[in-house]
Amino acid sequence: MHKEVIVGLKPLGLHIMCEKPLATTLEDCVEIYRAMLPDYPRNRLPDKIFSIGHVLRYSPHNMMLRKLLLEERVIGDVLSINHTEPVGWWHFTHSYVRGNWRKESTTAPSLLTKSCHDIDLLLWLLCSPPPSDPTAPPHLPETITSSGSVQQFTRTRKPAAAGAATNCLSCPIEPECKYSGKDIYISPKYKGLQAPNTNWPVDILVPDIEDILSTSGPEAAESAILSVLSEDYTSSTPAPEIEGKNWFGRCVYESDNTVNDDQFVTLTFPANPSLNRGAKQASFHMVSHTKKICERYSHIYGSDGEIHADSTTITVEDFNTGETKVYEPKIMDIKSGHGGGDEGLVRQFVGAINSVMNEGAEVEVAQRKWVGCSLEEVIRSHAVVFAAEEARKDKLVLDFESWWEREVVGKLNTSVA
Repeated sequence: MHKEVIVGLKPLGLHIMCEKPLATTLEDCVEIYRAMLPDYPRNRLPDKIFSIGHVLRYSPHNMMLRKLLLEERVIGDVLSINHTEPVGWWHFTHSYVRGNWRKESTTAPSLLTKSCHDIDLLLWLLCSPPPSDPTAPPHLPETITSSGSVQQFTRTRKPAAAGAATNCLSCPIEPECKYSGKDIYISPKYKGLQAPNTNWPVDILVPDIEDILSTSGPEAAESAILSVLSEDYTSSTPAPEIEGKNWFGRCVYESDNTVNDDQFVTLTFPANPSLNRGAKQASFHMVSHTKKICERYSHIYGSDGEIHADSTTITVEDFNTGETKVYEPKIMDIKSGHGGGDEGLVRQFVGAINSVMNEGAEVEVAQRKWVGCSLEEVIRSHAVVFAAEEARKDKLVLDFESWWEREVVGKLNTSVA
């Protein structure tokens, strides 16, 4: 996905920021890791700034959450976290049933494409060095388990009244089906053209929808959307043709989707007295069928209290005083995606480059101060996703330390040899 570009750019001596995910296979992640370490194993740190689009680290909400947990310790020792990403029922059909990311063999598991920065968020809160000691060793997970599957969007759930229809426009129950492409992309119910809306997801179907609407009017714009929705395939359509495009009018129960629409991941962390880090665990739930669309929420339980965080507010319950405090972090630009994390990511990356190029800072120092995430942390977040997928598919309780040594360090060393 990005391996060829990053490996090709590295000899040019550029600072690099990559969108997430870094790559769609563990092998490509390791190759990128190796490319960014020109003096490995003598030097295990990159000589240029490297940043990844794990935007959740940079939202004002999550930055305050981490400060409350690790610097102010408002609930004492963190004991467990339950974190949920509610994808949104129609958003999931758009991207993961009908759209680009629906098929694991041509993209990657939904845990990677949709939720790798949620896993990164958990590791940032539970594994990464605390702000008071940024050079401390990470508190690594001990075990990883996962379960999940395609639960909703299968032929077995197709309403009998839909018959043999494979496309919304020819389906007898389209007017009453909540997954109707006409409702999602044209009607004002959600974010359709009549909302009015010419941005996502409408412009994914018709990239020039805004121009069509302004020059030719609403009927022409709707006609352009209906033309895309009418596209379908049959059993005789070649597989490469099916896999090579999106089918936004396809019946959600007749699609070729293979990525999980519901998945749990559990991480356990052992007590580590030498790091002054206690035992804890985290559970993550990626769920498609929700009213909320990517409005993540977390419950965090500590020795002295608990926190509920919902991407907008952070509510702290103090067991010692009985007090409840509510924090509402401010977003500088309300249009910035991921709760301001998109803007925050770019600001920190630019700040790191400025620090190195104009202020004489060492790359390692600027990386830690501005990006707040090492290259190893980037690889580790992705590795946990791949490990979770292995645990899910093979029904394992996976020992992460031995897995990391075998699948990451071992392959990194092999590439040197």
